[in-house]
Amino acid sequence: MSFIKKHKNKEKLAYRLPSYSPLAILLRFSIISLFAVLTLLLIVFAVGDGDKIYDIPIFYYLVIIIAFNIAAEVQIILDNVLERFLPIPNKIRLRLIIQSTSAIIILALTHKVVMGIFDPADLNSQTRPGIYMGLIIGLLFIFIMAQALTIARFTEKWTASQKQISDMKREKLEMDYNSLQDQLNPHFLFNNLSVLKSLIIYDKDSAVTFTENFTDVYRYVLQSKNKRLVRFKDELSFIDSYIGLHKERLGKGLKVKFLIDKDSKEKRIAPLTLQLLVENAIKHNIASSESPLVLEIVANEDFVRIKNNVHVKETSYSTKTGLSNLLNRYELLSDKKIRIESNDVSFLVEVPFLLGSE
Repeated sequence: MSFIKKHKNKEKLAYRLPSYSPLAILLRFSIISLFAVLTLLLIVFAVGDGDKIYDIPIFYYLVIIIAFNIAAEVQIILDNVLERFLPIPNKIRLRLIIQSTSAIIILALTHKVVMGIFDPADLNSQTRPGIYMGLIIGLLFIFIMAQALTIARFTEKWTASQKQISDMKREKLEMDYNSLQDQLNPHFLFNNLSVLKSLIIYDKDSAVTFTENFTDVYRYVLQSKNKRLVRFKDELSFIDSYIGLHKERLGKGLKVKFLIDKDSKEKRIAPLTLQLLVENAIKHNIASSESPLVLEIVANEDFVRIKNNVHVKETSYSTKTGLSNLLNRYELLSDKKIRIESNDVSFLVEVPFLLGSE
């Protein structure tokens, strides 16, 4: 289910309260009526005649309850109309100006109507200020409530939009990562088929052995295709088999030294990390019995380091996919950086272990 559908299925209070569902209407009527009654009682106390609290005519209660509810409903209608033509957050400033100005006019008219209905005998020089103040406080509450709905609606929409943007970014990152993962299979297949082609021409027996081992190695590649991270010990087991493939071809021209801390084996790493780096070293350097390629694979609790001596081939075809693919995948997976050191003698890549599950 998409993000938008989930929010439509579970509307927030800011959207429900201004609606015309029976529950929303009942809730609004109850809150506003209660405050209207409290406003009337406040007026009685304000004029200093609390003894008359039990003598307030029912008519006054009805007038103020109806007046307050009408004032509130008109603002709710206005809010819904403006939401249709000036939806939040579009033109929010114009929306607030129109809504606030209209609300003030509505409240002023409500105040004037209610004051006109009150018994003139109750409006003398002593009681008028208290009655005015009580009504203003009551109507101010209605104004604040109506504006709060708009602000709440804006807050909900802003939060929803931020969440949607966040989800879209995450989906894009996942798509980018999957795209990079998809590059690995043809890249791996292409390079090793090139090796197999050479073996078929120059050493058919080794080509058969290479093909048998290659099927086992490629099975791991396929199993890792949809994983963001793998256990380092699984990567180690795979790279041991992968190096065995190349030793079939290179013999004493390839030497590999492992120095692996036992605590590193349960750490997590991007799949095919070691394979890409080992392949990169073999592809670009001479590996012969006279000039062997020496690989050092060292791992501790924090990182794995792959280092090789440099004896660059004069010509080596490259799709430029391997190392750049690894760097791009790590940028999507973590803020941790891959460290690369290169000089005329050695080439070193240090890859940090990552937190997470497969």
